[in-house]
Amino acid sequence: MSSEVLSKLWFLTFCVFALSACGNNDAAQEAIDTSDDTVITGASSDTRQFTHKMMKKTGENQFAALAYECPQCTFAQWLAIVPPAGWTKGPAQVMATNSGDMRSWPSLEGVPDTMNFIDEIPGNEYQVIAKNLDARLIGGGAGDLIVEAQVMRDTILRFDVGKRVHELTSPTGNVFVLFAYEVDPENVVIPDFQDPGFLSDFTPPDGWTYESRVLEEELLLDTPDIATVLAFRGAVTSTWEMR
Repeated sequence: MSSEVLSKLWFLTFCVFALSACGNNDAAQEAIDTSDDTVITGASSDTRQFTHKMMKKTGENQFAALAYECPQCTFAQWLAIVPPAGWTKGPAQVMATNSGDMRSWPSLEGVPDTMNFIDEIPGNEYQVIAKNLDARLIGGGAGDLIVEAQVMRDTILRFDVGKRVHELTSPTGNVFVLFAYEVDPENVVIPDFQDPGFLSDFTPPDGWTYESRVLEEELLLDTPDIATVLAFRGAVTSTWEMR
């Protein structure tokens, strides 16, 4: 595998850490309605959660990495960060869920629980939220890459009754639910996840099937230890979790 492909694969694994401890941030809200409300108005009445992570490789394999998130940081503050040696930024994403929680934060031997990247915020503003353990290449071509990753985190993601979910089914019958989608941090536009044609241009991997449906009962993605996640990087940049 070429060094260029390995580099793309490493960058792709940034997508697997979408759930954060933070809610909406001011930069995203200002891009939509310039208000101080915590509810995004414009595309949805739901409170939307965003992530803007800092990442550090740990060396066990080409995909192993730590993910840190800042609960109170804005996109503008995150964009201004110059990553120190060994660090880089994950993607800016919006959650497709109705709500989500970090029930606990990982405590790893030899790993700092918090980090300071923004001088204007007192103390260490970034908290470790997850560790990418390993991953494998599912497919790719024409600039697109798809990785299935194992992510250590303690989270619960909620999709409400009556809401539309988007699902991918693998050739072996495993079902993955869309839970995060990339946004432009300088011009945040919230996708309409309730539009049945939202992913009409999306092409699933060979042998996989895509469908969307409206929930007749609440859907929970409950991950007390390790999540299996699909990360897409290319024309469609999205993150999915196996239910």
